[in-house]
Amino acid sequence: MKKLLAIGDSFTYGGELASPVTHAWPYLLAERIEHEVVNLGVNASGNSKILRHLFEQNINEFDLIILAWSGFDRMEFADDHGIFETWPGALKKSHRIPHKEAMFRGELIDYMTRYHNDEYLYKQYLVNVISAQSYLKLHKKKYIMLDAFLNNQGGMRSHHQELVTQIDTDHFLGWPTETMMEWSGDAPKGQFGHFLELGHSRVTEKIYQHLTKGKY
Repeated sequence: MKKLLAIGDSFTYGGELASPVTHAWPYLLAERIEHEVVNLGVNASGNSKILRHLFEQNINEFDLIILAWSGFDRMEFADDHGIFETWPGALKKSHRIPHKEAMFRGELIDYMTRYHNDEYLYKQYLVNVISAQSYLKLHKKKYIMLDAFLNNQGGMRSHHQELVTQIDTDHFLGWPTETMMEWSGDAPKGQFGHFLELGHSRVTEKIYQHLTKGKY
């Protein structure tokens, strides 16, 4: 049986769904196209983690790979206690300090919230996209990319044309103006803003139609 690999954040994991393993879009899509699925959607993942998860897999095991990029302004850091994410200005507690010795993480979160540079972070997002794209093409893999939310930032995109022109729009569903949030439309959302079952069904349909159009 063919295999699908999905990598992303909570919108790929199925955040706030009653049953992610039955209603998150990777599982709905896999059932629709008759694939087995490995879902590496992880809550609070930033794009550095998404890219690393791609590189850590034996991609030759998969027939289709879908990367669902997270918001460009999530950042990943590491210390002796492990890897943690920051998201400036939103959900500051999400860094989850697990050790008393790591209390300084809060200071880093506060600093990055106050002084991060959105232009730089958006540029890094584009670099991640291009790196993944080149890697998948090198290995001649069937792939799709899409955005979960936030990255359809026209103003910042216009400042990085040297990178934007390298995006393969044939493989990036919705580029440059649509994300999964747009596809979910008026679907009900959970307390933390994740679209629920109807939204995942709509995202599944959007990806399925793209695959069908591409004669996959």
